[in-house]
Amino acid sequence: MFDGKAFKRPLFYNYEGGLRFELSEGGDYLNQFVTAHRKGMEICQDIFTMNDQLTICIKLFGRESLLSCLSPIRELNDAGLFPLVEKEHWTEFDEEWVEDEEYREHLWHYIAFNASSELVLNALWCAFSSDFECIAPSPSVTTYLFNFHKEIMVLPYDDRGMDIVGPNSQYLKGLYHKFGRYLLEHDRKAMDASFS
Repeated sequence: MFDGKAFKRPLFYNYEGGLRFELSEGGDYLNQFVTAHRKGMEICQDIFTMNDQLTICIKLFGRESLLSCLSPIRELNDAGLFPLVEKEHWTEFDEEWVEDEEYREHLWHYIAFNASSELVLNALWCAFSSDFECIAPSPSVTTYLFNFHKEIMVLPYDDRGMDIVGPNSQYLKGLYHKFGRYLLEHDRKAMDASFS
């Protein structure tokens, strides 16, 4: 559905025809976090309504065993984002590490599961708290949100912003117009070319 680009970073630049939103607006860390969470929820509530199936994918950094990720898993559990059953787990070696002795035994762990759309709140909390040690839980993971029915995915990369992509360009165009005030000015020209 996402042309094999769902987990490529930065998502906006790897998946043409997407949206990039600017979320936090400066101030102290609490203001940045709260503003990002409020805006992120406002946008995501349009994408993940009560009747929509939410699929969450968490990406963690560790060694071969998932036990090497115990600390972030505990924080995910505290945030209600680590189901004990009905989840998929797989690992990938990052091709950028091929020549790097230090990362030779490291992997990306992916954990995917279906959830109630109410968990968008928790998922955004984990994404936006990643740069703030004083906000807990803060599992330092990458969080991907999928609505496969609408053919849309959301990557809230940290409190600064959130990318939304997918093959459903009509739906993306609606988000472009509805939440235009939140679009990242730096990339507005590319988004205008796709949706204006």
